[in-house]
Amino acid sequence: MISNNELGMDSETFRSYGRQIYGHEIWIGEVGRDGNELFAYGLYGHKMVPDKPMPTDYANVVLYDDNGRVEDPDREIVKDPHGWKFSFLDKGAEVYTLYVDSNSTWVTDEEGWHRGVKRDFSEVKYSGAFNMVAKRIISKDGADPGNVMHSTLEIMPETARLRAGSDAKLQVLYEGRPLAKAKVICYHEGDDQLQFLFTDEEGMLTYHVPSRGLCAFIAKHTDVNKKVDEEFDETGFTTTLTLEAD
Repeated sequence: MISNNELGMDSETFRSYGRQIYGHEIWIGEVGRDGNELFAYGLYGHKMVPDKPMPTDYANVVLYDDNGRVEDPDREIVKDPHGWKFSFLDKGAEVYTLYVDSNSTWVTDEEGWHRGVKRDFSEVKYSGAFNMVAKRIISKDGADPGNVMHSTLEIMPETARLRAGSDAKLQVLYEGRPLAKAKVICYHEGDDQLQFLFTDEEGMLTYHVPSRGLCAFIAKHTDVNKKVDEEFDETGFTTTLTLEAD
């Protein structure tokens, strides 16, 4: 059990943060090539273990190259890994940045969680809008991360590929500005332990890469000023960046 004191959070932030942390995560896993097409898997589950394909309306896929947004990738549900496969033609860009973006609104009452807006339920205990984003950078030289920022809550790495045994540096931004003292969950595929790190005043954090494999960085932020009367009382943002470590 993690307490708000251990994380250095005030009780209100911890309450909102806790409502997000136990929900499903979305992330972009393996990236590969099939002839002149590139592909990546959009996954949905816990601790980077997929349990089923994410709902169709959670799988809004967006692709950028060096010059901006390009045609959205094709997509299909596959069995292995159990999720969505996104594929697109490689037209020679130095960097592609792939996002899976979703938005939903949920409330809680005496009967539990419900998808919908506040006005449709009575005796609502909590109502929130949730923006979940998965991000993956596909870099030709393995280093250049590009400069695409599509999401309200962004994670920008110093390099597109990590090296085992070295330190990774990333910056968290909210609405284009560095997010100081942001809490980021760092997770290495196959590891049972989640690590919580804090960004500095410039929104920067440093993560020591323990070994080869896929690393996930999950930034979460709740904005109580983003609300709509009779619909939801706050907006929670979650962005998951996955990077490969050699």
